[in-house]
Amino acid sequence: MIRILISILFVVGSHIAAAQITMAEKVDWKPIGKLRPLGTMKASLEYSVSGRDTIYFLFMKDFTNRGEKAESKFFSIKFNGIDNTFEKFYQLLKSFFLDENRGNSYTQAFRLGDQMVYLQHTLLVTGKGVKLSTKVGDITLSEGDIDKLFGKR
Repeated sequence: MIRILISILFVVGSHIAAAQITMAEKVDWKPIGKLRPLGTMKASLEYSVSGRDTIYFLFMKDFTNRGEKAESKFFSIKFNGIDNTFEKFYQLLKSFFLDENRGNSYTQAFRLGDQMVYLQHTLLVTGKGVKLSTKVGDITLSEGDIDKLFGKR
């Protein structure tokens, strides 16, 4: 009797577990720009057209922990192209390099897709940059990085 009960629970349990997995459709992502300093992936921006909308996928290496034994971790932001979001995001990043915004007190916080994004000035070896932070990671970008990532050069 116990064996029958265990068998029934196993069969029902495996059906419940299988129902929690939903296969996603394959998306045809097209590259916009990639950052690969020294051959290592730093960031990429891709897009896919879905009906009347364009979906963007920004994939970045997390530079939160730069210690000696730091693992390479990545994080991403997915957002739609509604209301010219792609260009507005690009302009927000580039605004950190305008003369009137060069002060360290200039910051920006906004929602991009389902992520809160915080931008602030940061110093790079090659000059000034912008630090993009979310609750799951952060990355620093130079002005040239931003242009290359967004396919502007």
